[in-house]
Amino acid sequence: MLYAALSLSPILVALFAMVIRKIKLSAPKALFLSLCLAVVLASAVWKMEPAALGAFSVLGVCKAMEVFFIIFGAILFLNMLRRCGYMEAIQRSFSRVSQDRRVQAILIAWLFGAFIEGTAGYGTPAALAAPLLVALGFPPVAACIVCLIANSTPVPFAAAGAPITAMVSSVSTDLTNNADYVARYGLSYDAFFQACTETTTLLLGVGGIVLPLILIGVFLALYGQKGRKLRDFLEIIPFGLFTGLAFSLPYYLISVFAGHAFPSILGSMVGLLISVFAASKGFLIPKHVWRFASDQDDDTGAQLVSKGSRSMPVWKGWLPYVCIGLFLLVSRVAAFGLKDVLTSFSLGWNSLFGVDSCSYSFQPLWNPGLLPFAPFAILLGLFSGIGWKDVGRVCLGSFFQLIKVFSALIFGVTMVQIMMNSGVNTSGMDSMLLVAAKALAQLTGSFFPVISPIIGILGAFISGSCTVSCVMFTPLQFNTALLIGIDPVYTCALQCAGGALGNMICINNVVSVSATTGASGDEGRIISTNLIPMAVYLVIILIVALPMIF
Repeated sequence: MLYAALSLSPILVALFAMVIRKIKLSAPKALFLSLCLAVVLASAVWKMEPAALGAFSVLGVCKAMEVFFIIFGAILFLNMLRRCGYMEAIQRSFSRVSQDRRVQAILIAWLFGAFIEGTAGYGTPAALAAPLLVALGFPPVAACIVCLIANSTPVPFAAAGAPITAMVSSVSTDLTNNADYVARYGLSYDAFFQACTETTTLLLGVGGIVLPLILIGVFLALYGQKGRKLRDFLEIIPFGLFTGLAFSLPYYLISVFAGHAFPSILGSMVGLLISVFAASKGFLIPKHVWRFASDQDDDTGAQLVSKGSRSMPVWKGWLPYVCIGLFLLVSRVAAFGLKDVLTSFSLGWNSLFGVDSCSYSFQPLWNPGLLPFAPFAILLGLFSGIGWKDVGRVCLGSFFQLIKVFSALIFGVTMVQIMMNSGVNTSGMDSMLLVAAKALAQLTGSFFPVISPIIGILGAFISGSCTVSCVMFTPLQFNTALLIGIDPVYTCALQCAGGALGNMICINNVVSVSATTGASGDEGRIISTNLIPMAVYLVIILIVALPMIF
């Protein structure tokens, strides 16, 4: 247990340093302390050699660069939309659908964000949807919170199913070679994959029905008017449940009939079309229009609409987003043939500093920040007629806007890489993360399924990725399930669902969305706030899962 506590200490230091009010360090400072602690533990306790520490530190810097490219591309795209006048048209479009901030939060954070997650993943939804909310007049912290809460249900099927594909691939050998599994369950790779897909969408889909209400509840608790918070929440319940069902029902049905690639993409498209149409007709929309205290008077929407008669058409304002969405859809779905082309070019190395397990491959054309966001932003500026000089100014301004966040990414991602790979040592110990996970499994015994999603959350929290969490911990989930006599489909699905919930609080996502909205410095507040909806969603998942298992 001592080693388990030590292995978790870098994570706890980062969390407490950012969350506890009397400390409340910025993300770069908190993550730097955690990185230093991880290095000390890795070298002194886990006995990692200097070459391994150096190799995985370099790997962390390179992976931080990948994340930075995504953030830079997203903020450049947004800044160019603003500079060219497209954002004004988008603002008018939402004012025409509804001026109610609750409705706008649901449509953008929940449904638009789910579409971007399904097509691109990699933290892109929060980096796009949250700045859009800020442009509409949302406080930056509010935009960050609701977008991170919403970016959970669609996550296992991000980028056309990358996380769940990685999860099943990590146990592909066990599916055919593990005699215990073959004798007791014997599902083929494809059958196991489909069972995990359906179980995951069921667990997350039930919670997804009420997730719009969860995010609005948190939203109103923070920003609602005293004496009206409960009333403002109760009157949005019908529309919130309607939008939850509009996404979650097709999300589950598509997983059953079309497999793992399309639940989030098609579910969000169906949900967004249905919900926008319903909102535009006033269906289930509260009569009372909720706004922030800082918003203008009730005639704001009318002013925007009338101004629209002599400004850019709404359809043209949305055209850049439509182009981005179509490109992501075509490039991420293998059936279109573009995916293989974009992933064919890569940069990297094998066995850095002589460390066999430290290999790296970066596919620049597959990074959504480098393609399509950055080039689309530049082309948008040129086609809009602002000229090369103004395009350059927007690019340079976007870069300087994000300089501070880069240090946080460097420290955080490097810490993660050291913790993940601390198993490369001379002591014979498992990595820090595996030590912590195994300790949890030993403590819980037959109640391990209760811990399964928490392990997934832990992996996503520190790695910033549901995919990475699944790769790290699915073998543990699979083999522990066999030891305690449970079908591994359930623990693996709970692992994937937990990895999705971890996106609400994971350091990478919080740092990224804070940077793109101007909320840097409030990372601790965002994480501490989102712990509550994450816990609520976790309880819902367990209520659905445990009767199926026992």
